[in-house]
Amino acid sequence: MGYGTGVLRSYFLYSFVRGMTVGVVGTSSLFIARRADIQQSWLVASRGLGLIAGPMLTPRAISKMVWEGEIQLSAALILIFKAACAIGVSRTNNALALYLSFFIMGVTMSTLDTLGLYLVGRFVQKKGGMMLSMFDACYGIGGMVAPFITVALPDYSWDVLAGIEIILALSLAGRRLLRGKPRNWKEKLRIADAKDSQGAGDANGGDLSSAAVPARVLRAGIAFTFVSQIASTSVSAWGFTFASQSLGFSDTLAASIPSAFYLSSTLSRFVVAPVSLRVLPSAVMQASMVFLLTGAFFFRFSTLLTSVSPGGFEINLLLMGVAMMGAGCCPHYSFMMVSMARHGVLQPREQGWYSTSVNLGVTSGMLLPSLASLPNVEICCALALTAILNSHIREFPWRQRDELDRGKISTPSSEC
Repeated sequence: MGYGTGVLRSYFLYSFVRGMTVGVVGTSSLFIARRADIQQSWLVASRGLGLIAGPMLTPRAISKMVWEGEIQLSAALILIFKAACAIGVSRTNNALALYLSFFIMGVTMSTLDTLGLYLVGRFVQKKGGMMLSMFDACYGIGGMVAPFITVALPDYSWDVLAGIEIILALSLAGRRLLRGKPRNWKEKLRIADAKDSQGAGDANGGDLSSAAVPARVLRAGIAFTFVSQIASTSVSAWGFTFASQSLGFSDTLAASIPSAFYLSSTLSRFVVAPVSLRVLPSAVMQASMVFLLTGAFFFRFSTLLTSVSPGGFEINLLLMGVAMMGAGCCPHYSFMMVSMARHGVLQPREQGWYSTSVNLGVTSGMLLPSLASLPNVEICCALALTAILNSHIREFPWRQRDELDRGKISTPSSEC
């Protein structure tokens, strides 16, 4: 069992580290690829393959570690593996070693992600959406500061990352060794199982039908999440490279591209959270499309201007477009899960499909900008996301009245 052991509290720091990892990879992968004379696209894609492999390889191990009450030591061991890879990346030019290190980092990240979702979904329940949103905010802060740390400390950014992970691992392991296993964890697991068998509660504590989420809703949610992850990962993984190579920006100015995306995404969460108390989560999703689509077109238009005559106005327009895209992507991951859950109970297998769509989107986002221009990728993603939501407007409505007309839930979600 993991709830009450400090693992979920540690996830706030881990989410920050995870955001840092994405930011450091996105900024330093260009330098690493040049140093080792390898393809940058294959380097970042190897981490994406690890992200996909993690949920496939580790579900039984996660279930066992939770049942045995060894969640702290297990999480600590995973963090040590990730830290070891981070230390090795900055000290080798061997192509195979770099690919393997990035792959293992992907596996460890997706394993910890799956573990966190499992614990939140099973034990936090009606406050899960709020907690996931706070994790996302910590992730955004890490992604925001990472590009500048990498530029300022190009030889030590991976060591900084590894150092934080080792401290976190030692904290978890020390808590387990000093306090022992959590008390009555198997009884708590059985209680959680009993609640699952009776059906989930809604965001306000009411009872929902234990019927599964309709296939049409599930397909739309998975497709939307897949494309959304492409949009956000493309900026974090290739924003620095695009600005540096295609636009000729200095390293510091190029680092501001992914940083502006994460800064806007993080700040937007503090606006979205209170708004979600009064409106439908699907309405927040629909509104986010306005920001994402407008930002994508601003980004495309500004890059055309910047490539011709770079100046203050063009650069500010570019940063504004990136910031609008960050605000647009802000609610997608958490709010799509909440929106789907309003139609029924997400079964474990369906949650696995959702996680897989996230990781496939991340991997695709690491590859696509190496095949097509980053602004074009963002515009295509924004158009696709808008089309998916608007073609399922009955399942993801703008207004509460739309749900009332169909006999759906009558109270807005308090989750974010």
